[in-house]
Amino acid sequence: MPVYYDGLLSDRGYLYNDVIFIQPQSLCAYYGLELTEKSEAGSASLTIGGVELTASLGQGYMAMDGRYLYTPEDYIIVNGHVCLPCDALGRIFGISIVPAEDLSRVDGQLTSLRLLQGGEDYYATHYPQEDLYWLSRIIYSETKDQPMAGLIGVGNVVYNRLNSDDFPDTVFDVIFDRRHTVQFDPAATGGVLGEPDERSVIAAYLCFEGYNTVGESLYFVNPDKGDSGWFEQALEPVISLGDHDFYK
Repeated sequence: MPVYYDGLLSDRGYLYNDVIFIQPQSLCAYYGLELTEKSEAGSASLTIGGVELTASLGQGYMAMDGRYLYTPEDYIIVNGHVCLPCDALGRIFGISIVPAEDLSRVDGQLTSLRLLQGGEDYYATHYPQEDLYWLSRIIYSETKDQPMAGLIGVGNVVYNRLNSDDFPDTVFDVIFDRRHTVQFDPAATGGVLGEPDERSVIAAYLCFEGYNTVGESLYFVNPDKGDSGWFEQALEPVISLGDHDFYK
C-alpha cells in the first residue's frame, strides 16, 4: 500500500499478519542518514546513522543502542531488504507513522529527527533499579515460558496498580501487598526471589518503554491453576495471553 510522508507519496508498505512493514531507506534519505543492513538465518541488523539495530525472528523484540522495541511480528524481508513495523519505525526516528483504519495507506508526519538512542546503561540511569529488580522477578516467577506479550502483560498489571487508588504506590509494595489477601502467589511462596531470565528483564524494559498488551487490566489468573470464578463474576475480561486471562 502507499506510504505518504507529509502528504507526499514517498514509499510503499507491505501488509503481513495485519501489520504494515516499511523499509527505512526513504526516511534515512530524507534525514541524510547512512543505512547499512544485513540479514541471514533468521536474524537481521541495521545500522542507521551509526546506531545499530538487531533483531531475530521469533523474539518479539528488537534492540537498538541499549534500548528495546516490542515487535511481536518481528520484521520481514522484501527484495532483499529489511522492512520494519510502522510502530517500530516511528519510534526509531521519533516521528508519527499511522496506518489508515482499513490498512489501505500509511501517513507519516516528518519532524526534526529524534533518532532512538540510549547507551549501555540507559535503563540503569533512567529508571529506579529497585523497580527493575522486582518487576523482572515477578514477571519471571509468574510467566517463565509464556509469550512475550504475556510477560509484558504481567508487568503492565503491576504498573496499572501503581496508578490505581486501590493499590500501593511502589512496585515492591504492589507485589507484596496483602491488604485483603495474597495478590501474587510467588510473593508468598518465595518464587519471586528467583533470578529472572533475560526475556523477563527485557519484558520489564519494554514496560518502562510504555508498551502495554493488556490495557487497563488490574488482575490476571491462570485458570488451570487457580479458581477463576471470582474473576469471571466480579471483573471484566480484557484479553487472554498464553496461560493467563487478564481482567479489569
